[in-house]
Amino acid sequence: MRGLIALCLVAQGTPVLAETVFAKITLRPRDVIAGGMVYLDTVNTPGAMQHLDEVIGAEVRRAVYAGHPIMAENLTRAAEIERNQIVPATFSLNGLTIATEARALERGAVGDVIRAMNLTSRNTIRAEVLEGGTLKVLP
Repeated sequence: MRGLIALCLVAQGTPVLAETVFAKITLRPRDVIAGGMVYLDTVNTPGAMQHLDEVIGAEVRRAVYAGHPIMAENLTRAAEIERNQIVPATFSLNGLTIATEARALERGAVGDVIRAMNLTSRNTIRAEVLEGGTLKVLP
Protein backbone atom coordinates (compact mmCIF):
# COMPACT_ATOMS: atom_id res chain seq x y z
CA MET A 1 0.00 0.00 0.00
CA ARG A 2 2.81 2.39 0.90
CA GLY A 3 4.46 1.79 -2.52
CA LEU A 4 1.19 2.52 -4.31
CA ILE A 5 0.80 5.87 -2.52
CA ALA A 6 4.39 6.84 -3.39
CA LEU A 7 3.79 5.88 -7.03
CA CYS A 8 0.65 8.06 -7.16
CA LEU A 9 2.50 11.04 -5.71
CA VAL A 10 5.32 10.72 -8.25
CA ALA A 11 2.83 10.42 -11.11
CA GLN A 12 0.86 13.48 -9.97
CA GLY A 13 3.94 15.66 -9.48
CA THR A 14 5.36 14.94 -12.93
CA PRO A 15 4.26 17.50 -15.55
CA VAL A 16 2.99 15.95 -18.77
CA LEU A 17 4.92 17.22 -21.78
CA ALA A 18 3.49 17.29 -25.28
CA GLU A 19 4.89 18.45 -28.57
CA THR A 20 3.93 21.96 -29.58
CA VAL A 21 4.26 23.60 -33.00
CA PHE A 22 6.27 26.85 -32.99
CA ALA A 23 6.86 29.45 -35.71
CA LYS A 24 10.44 29.57 -37.07
CA ILE A 25 9.79 32.93 -38.68
CA THR A 26 7.18 35.64 -38.17
CA LEU A 27 3.97 34.52 -39.87
CA ARG A 28 1.79 37.33 -41.20
CA PRO A 29 -1.98 37.19 -41.77
CA ARG A 30 -2.93 35.37 -45.00
CA ASP A 31 0.43 33.51 -45.11
CA VAL A 32 -0.03 29.85 -46.02
CA ILE A 33 2.20 27.77 -43.74
CA ALA A 34 4.88 25.61 -45.37
CA GLY A 35 7.09 23.01 -43.67
CA GLY A 36 10.13 25.26 -43.32
CA MET A 37 8.16 27.91 -41.41
CA VAL A 38 7.43 25.80 -38.31
CA TYR A 39 9.08 23.32 -35.94
CA LEU A 40 8.12 21.00 -33.07
CA ASP A 41 9.37 21.36 -29.51
CA THR A 42 8.56 19.31 -26.41
CA VAL A 43 6.70 21.90 -24.37
CA ASN A 44 3.21 21.79 -22.87
CA THR A 45 1.29 24.82 -24.19
CA PRO A 46 -2.48 24.59 -23.69
CA GLY A 47 -4.43 25.51 -26.83
CA ALA A 48 -1.38 25.23 -29.11
CA MET A 49 -1.23 23.01 -32.18
CA GLN A 50 0.55 19.71 -31.55
CA HIS A 51 0.96 18.17 -35.00
CA LEU A 52 2.74 19.57 -38.05
CA ASP A 53 0.25 18.03 -40.48
CA GLU A 54 -2.56 20.09 -38.87
CA VAL A 55 -0.61 23.32 -39.45
CA ILE A 56 1.08 22.90 -42.84
CA GLY A 57 -1.18 24.23 -45.59
CA ALA A 58 -3.30 26.29 -43.18
CA GLU A 59 -3.64 30.05 -43.52
CA VAL A 60 -2.61 32.41 -40.74
CA ARG A 61 -5.46 34.50 -39.38
CA ARG A 62 -3.45 36.65 -36.90
CA ALA A 63 0.31 37.27 -36.83
CA VAL A 64 2.45 34.70 -35.03
CA TYR A 65 5.94 35.89 -34.13
CA ALA A 66 9.08 33.76 -34.52
CA GLY A 67 9.61 31.48 -31.53
CA HIS A 68 5.98 31.66 -30.36
CA PRO A 69 3.60 28.68 -30.31
CA ILE A 70 0.95 28.47 -32.99
CA MET A 71 -2.47 28.54 -31.37
CA ALA A 72 -5.51 26.92 -32.99
CA GLU A 73 -7.44 30.20 -33.10
CA ASN A 74 -4.67 31.79 -35.20
CA LEU A 75 -5.32 29.44 -38.14
CA THR A 76 -7.99 28.94 -40.75
CA ARG A 77 -8.33 26.96 -43.98
CA ALA A 78 -6.38 28.41 -46.90
CA ALA A 79 -8.48 30.47 -49.32
CA GLU A 80 -8.91 28.93 -52.75
CA ILE A 81 -10.51 32.06 -54.24
CA GLU A 82 -9.61 35.68 -53.53
CA ARG A 83 -12.00 38.64 -53.58
CA ASN A 84 -12.42 40.17 -57.08
CA GLN A 85 -10.89 37.11 -58.75
CA ILE A 86 -12.60 36.02 -61.98
CA VAL A 87 -13.36 32.31 -61.83
CA PRO A 88 -15.31 29.71 -63.81
CA ALA A 89 -18.80 29.01 -62.45
CA THR A 90 -21.16 26.17 -63.33
CA PHE A 91 -24.84 25.69 -62.67
CA SER A 92 -26.41 22.23 -62.99
CA LEU A 93 -30.08 21.33 -62.75
CA ASN A 94 -31.99 18.32 -64.16
CA GLY A 95 -29.13 17.33 -66.47
CA LEU A 96 -28.65 20.84 -67.86
CA THR A 97 -25.28 22.47 -67.14
CA ILE A 98 -24.52 26.13 -67.78
CA ALA A 99 -20.93 27.37 -67.57
CA THR A 100 -19.97 31.03 -67.22
CA GLU A 101 -17.48 33.30 -65.51
CA ALA A 102 -18.05 35.11 -62.25
CA ARG A 103 -16.25 37.70 -60.14
CA ALA A 104 -15.83 36.59 -56.52
CA LEU A 105 -17.23 39.17 -54.10
CA GLU A 106 -15.64 37.38 -51.10
CA ARG A 107 -12.63 35.21 -50.29
CA GLY A 108 -13.39 31.54 -49.82
CA ALA A 109 -11.83 28.20 -48.98
CA VAL A 110 -12.97 24.85 -50.41
CA GLY A 111 -16.50 24.15 -49.16
CA ASP A 112 -17.35 27.77 -48.31
CA VAL A 113 -20.44 29.38 -49.80
CA ILE A 114 -19.61 32.85 -51.12
CA ARG A 115 -21.28 35.61 -53.11
CA ALA A 116 -20.16 36.20 -56.68
CA MET A 117 -21.33 38.27 -59.63
CA ASN A 118 -22.24 36.52 -62.87
CA LEU A 119 -20.29 38.52 -65.48
CA THR A 120 -22.84 37.83 -68.23
CA SER A 121 -26.03 38.86 -66.40
CA ARG A 122 -24.45 41.06 -63.67
CA ASN A 123 -26.63 39.25 -61.10
CA THR A 124 -25.32 38.31 -57.67
CA ILE A 125 -25.20 34.56 -57.12
CA ARG A 126 -24.40 32.26 -54.19
CA ALA A 127 -21.90 29.54 -54.99
CA GLU A 128 -19.86 26.84 -53.28
CA VAL A 129 -16.08 27.00 -53.69
CA LEU A 130 -14.67 23.83 -55.25
CA GLU A 131 -11.09 22.61 -55.48
CA GLY A 132 -9.15 24.19 -58.29
CA GLY A 133 -10.74 27.59 -57.76
CA THR A 134 -14.08 27.03 -59.44
CA LEU A 135 -17.61 27.80 -58.27
CA LYS A 136 -20.70 25.59 -58.19
CA VAL A 137 -23.73 27.90 -58.36
CA LEU A 138 -26.43 27.05 -55.82
CA PRO A 139 -30.11 27.07 -56.85
